[in-house]
Amino acid sequence: MSWFRLLLANVSHYWRTNLAVVLGVAAATAVIGGALIVGDSVRSSLRQMSLDRLGEIDHLLTGPRFFREELAEELQAAHSEVTWAPAIVMQGTVEFGESRDRSVRAGHIQVYGVDQRAWQLLDHRELVAPAPGQLIVNQRVAEQLNVSIGDTVTLIVEIPASIPRDALLGDREETISALDLEVSGIAPDETGLSRLGFNPTQQLPLNVFVSLEELQQQTGLAAVQKSRRQPVAKPARVNTLLIHDAGRIVPERAEELTRFVGKQLQLSDLALRLKEHPNLRYLSLESEQMMLEHSLAKAAMDVAEAQQVTHSPVLVYLLNEMWNPDAPEKHSMYSVVAGIDMATLPAFDFRSSAIVHELADDEALVNTWLAEDLDLQAGSTLAVKYHVVGDRGQLPEESHEFEVAAIVQLDGTADDQGFTPEVPGVTDADTYADWREPFPLKRDRITSRDDAYWDEFRTTPKVFVGLSTAQRLWRSRYGELTSLRLSPAPTQTLRQLAESYERALLEKLTPLSTGLLIQPIKYQGLQAAQGTTDFTGLFIGFSFFLILAATLLVGLLFRLGIEQRTRELGLLRAVGFRTTQVRNLFLLEGTLLVVAGAIVGTGFAVGYAALMILGLRTWWIGAIGTRFLMLDVQPASLIVGGLIAACVALLAIAWAFRQSRGVSVRQLLVGVVTDDQPGGEHVSASGVMRAWAPLVLAIVLALLTLLGIIPDVEAFGGFSWRVVMFFVVGTMMLWGCLSILSFGLRTGNWGGVSGSGISAWRRLAVRNAARNRGRSLLTTSLIASAAFVIVAVAAGRQNPARETPEPHSGNGGYTLVAESNLPLLYDLNTADGQGKLGFNLADEQVVETLGQLHVAPFRMQPGENASCLNLYQTRLPTILGVPDDVLQQLIDEHRFAFADTPAANPWELLRAELPEGRIPVLGDMNTLMYSMHLGLGGIVAVPAGETSTGGQLEISGMFSNSVFQGMLVMAESHFLKLFPKRTGFQYFLIECDPANASQVSQFLEQQLGDSGFDAERVVDRLADFLAVQNTYLSTFQTLGGLGLLLGTFGLATVMLRNVLERRGELALLRAVGVQASAVGQMVLWEHALLMCWGLLIGTIAALIAMGPHLLTSGADVPWSGIVGLLVAVLLIGLLTATFAIRAAVRTPILSTLRGD
Repeated sequence: MSWFRLLLANVSHYWRTNLAVVLGVAAATAVIGGALIVGDSVRSSLRQMSLDRLGEIDHLLTGPRFFREELAEELQAAHSEVTWAPAIVMQGTVEFGESRDRSVRAGHIQVYGVDQRAWQLLDHRELVAPAPGQLIVNQRVAEQLNVSIGDTVTLIVEIPASIPRDALLGDREETISALDLEVSGIAPDETGLSRLGFNPTQQLPLNVFVSLEELQQQTGLAAVQKSRRQPVAKPARVNTLLIHDAGRIVPERAEELTRFVGKQLQLSDLALRLKEHPNLRYLSLESEQMMLEHSLAKAAMDVAEAQQVTHSPVLVYLLNEMWNPDAPEKHSMYSVVAGIDMATLPAFDFRSSAIVHELADDEALVNTWLAEDLDLQAGSTLAVKYHVVGDRGQLPEESHEFEVAAIVQLDGTADDQGFTPEVPGVTDADTYADWREPFPLKRDRITSRDDAYWDEFRTTPKVFVGLSTAQRLWRSRYGELTSLRLSPAPTQTLRQLAESYERALLEKLTPLSTGLLIQPIKYQGLQAAQGTTDFTGLFIGFSFFLILAATLLVGLLFRLGIEQRTRELGLLRAVGFRTTQVRNLFLLEGTLLVVAGAIVGTGFAVGYAALMILGLRTWWIGAIGTRFLMLDVQPASLIVGGLIAACVALLAIAWAFRQSRGVSVRQLLVGVVTDDQPGGEHVSASGVMRAWAPLVLAIVLALLTLLGIIPDVEAFGGFSWRVVMFFVVGTMMLWGCLSILSFGLRTGNWGGVSGSGISAWRRLAVRNAARNRGRSLLTTSLIASAAFVIVAVAAGRQNPARETPEPHSGNGGYTLVAESNLPLLYDLNTADGQGKLGFNLADEQVVETLGQLHVAPFRMQPGENASCLNLYQTRLPTILGVPDDVLQQLIDEHRFAFADTPAANPWELLRAELPEGRIPVLGDMNTLMYSMHLGLGGIVAVPAGETSTGGQLEISGMFSNSVFQGMLVMAESHFLKLFPKRTGFQYFLIECDPANASQVSQFLEQQLGDSGFDAERVVDRLADFLAVQNTYLSTFQTLGGLGLLLGTFGLATVMLRNVLERRGELALLRAVGVQASAVGQMVLWEHALLMCWGLLIGTIAALIAMGPHLLTSGADVPWSGIVGLLVAVLLIGLLTATFAIRAAVRTPILSTLRGD
């Protein structure tokens, strides 16, 4: 017979055992290959979701800066192979109901103003683009508001402000526009329209789509013709360009398109204008925002110097009141002061004996009108009052005194309204009574002379000070110049200067300084689809015990097959086969079985992966937050999974065969493959000590912890030494109990077997387990370890909803957390701020409710969702700026829990000055380590752009399971330098009575509904974050439980091996009259002893290890699930014992005794 025929004969003859080996290998292959497929499927699904949500959009230009809609048409004409679609993207709120009191409101709505050009780039299926008066909502908005097609809803959006709202002349009143619109369509979740978003996330956004034309009209962005009331015409504005570039999505292409856009820009796209002043023959470069941004002002002066154009920077400010301290009965109200550089301005006509060519600090020139009004002369003191802008919208009034250096005639250079940029509602008002009040005016203090001056000279400055003095007193974070005056050469016209200067300035400005950067949005989305979590590694980890049990089962089954064929093995050796030949034959047979199992397992792997994907879409959806996962089977994953499983199985088979070495041919011929290891060994005193040492050490550590000798301070990762010690105690107890079991099996001090009944058979079962203590200990250790890990993990579940506000916890002692669409400028903690925010302070109930609150406001720069709720990779999360008074409160009260932060009070780290201009920030440990893959000292780069000056953030500390997950926190001083254009506050932590949390939340949302104020309990937000962690724990519990169940089959295999090895003894028992049921009972007791011991010590040790967590209010242990799993393992384990019992009962008495 050839080797091949012998191999096939062996495989077919022992088909039952070999089938079990094949199935074991198939199980391991299915789990490993399935995990690889799950990873591929998640990545593939994220890629597909990115493609679906973006449709035909390849690149994107968007931001807070509004530019001409005509720019899209010009770009289309000049670059026709690329599609340029204008749009407006902003946040809003949608209300639905009969009245505001009974309406349902949805905040944080993403509003898209589109026309047919943008619509054709979106995956809208059969939906038609919204016409004026219509609104299309996605399914999530429709469900949240319970609206249907034909319903009328109200869309509330912010009116973009030309001048920042928290600037002195910013518009704080007309902030929103409400549009009543009919719902004309509902986009299903499956459409890209419903998923559209520019930040990568798998979660469905809240999207609505309106007519671009109507949105422009309602927000002041429509084209405006020049008129008396509107002296400057304005083009229609948008803030977004959706770009389709035939699939050319790489970043280099985006840079190329950015340069192309830069060549088409006009000053009006940057909210700049060059205004001609023919009477005094100069141009003034002004901004619609009133202040020239720092980068733009610097570029403008650099260009003027390069072109050798005489230029003069100016900073103007509004003074509330001026008076002469020597004649206090006279005053002048609401006048303009100009900070100037006298060296670059045409000369003034002095009307005093004093003539100056340069103004020193705190020196001023006054015109003849003011000098006459206030009886001022050169050398007089001029006192002024003016508002400064506080950090909560306050306008405290400050005063300053100047020395009058000289008096100038109100003509020529001094008689020039062009010093002051145009401010709609102020500079174009006919009288003070017509002003759009930027702050409450003291109208009773305005004199007739003030009215007369305004009527004749309007915004012509009455006072001139040095530019450095003006900047010291009145600069803002938005800029330190209000205009730049440009004088043409003698032979140059104003129009020629304007054309040449504008062209040079636009060439000078970089995309970085203008903020008009094109992003390769589709490329970024596909890159982010690699994900923050490796689901392949995650599911291999979840299935660790399943893989381990399958591998161990393969080794045990193959070993069982060898023991069934011991006589065949001995016969081959006896007739002359060398040991290596016999070994190679069996290993070749094992290889054949492994290959067959791997092939079968690849098919099972697809099914296993499909089941896991189904679980992620349903039972475990909390881990991913989307049901749009699809199975993606890659051949490479199947091959790799099969190879890994095959290698592991072959190692297990080699280990199993190695155990038969050293057995003589005679022993093999009589069916003995291993030597028994009976108990009864003498153990030295040191051996006894080693056996009991782990348990004693566990008891000592537990006592030290309970008595408070071990301090309850942080050890690492946010865990205290008390928590760490208890886990060590649990682990030591597990080790100790296994050590005691090994000691007991080794010594065999169980007494003699005497008497009858259950007690005698149980004692005999214990002695039998000791005969192969290594095998018994191995299987018991596997079951105990699996039970320990599974129970400990399941016991680690948390439910923050059960926790109360605690200053030193993840909730920081706060009850509510809120965000708003529109920034709130005023202080919610003061009556003045509450009144300006629209609260009816005449209502006693309103005042009483507000009196129960304390609000901690934060400035906010929106970013990507970097919490564990987002599967996509993130680059820059949302950043919060904590005001100094709030920061001091957090420091004084030691708010929030921290992890791995080496500072007595980590909040103080935000005030540190770091080298190289880095900015210290704090972040949640889960966000940093698992989403952003950063730790202490890690660097987050903030790119420069429209909203940011750019910089580097250094991780200085980490919160532990906090409400700040997905965010970074920095001091307000750093925030305002990094994001100078962010106004007001949009993130709030609120202290109130937890019993009234729901009522307070509804109250604030109702009162601040126009701002899109959305509040929820802090514990609910923490529960959302922990839903991912808890879902992962449930997944591990489920798959680990399957591994534990499979481990019971391994124990049954061990018992079957024991029966086969002792079949002579069992036959002898039967021969002397012992009933078959009694023999089966003995085998069952042996099996139950090992399994119950493993389950019991693993469970008890796990509960002790998790003791501190179990005693907390936030513990949410699924007791029913744990008990159900352990009972199921016990029952199935006992059921699998029937294989060994049947073998014991069916042992042929005569043939077995004759063989022995």
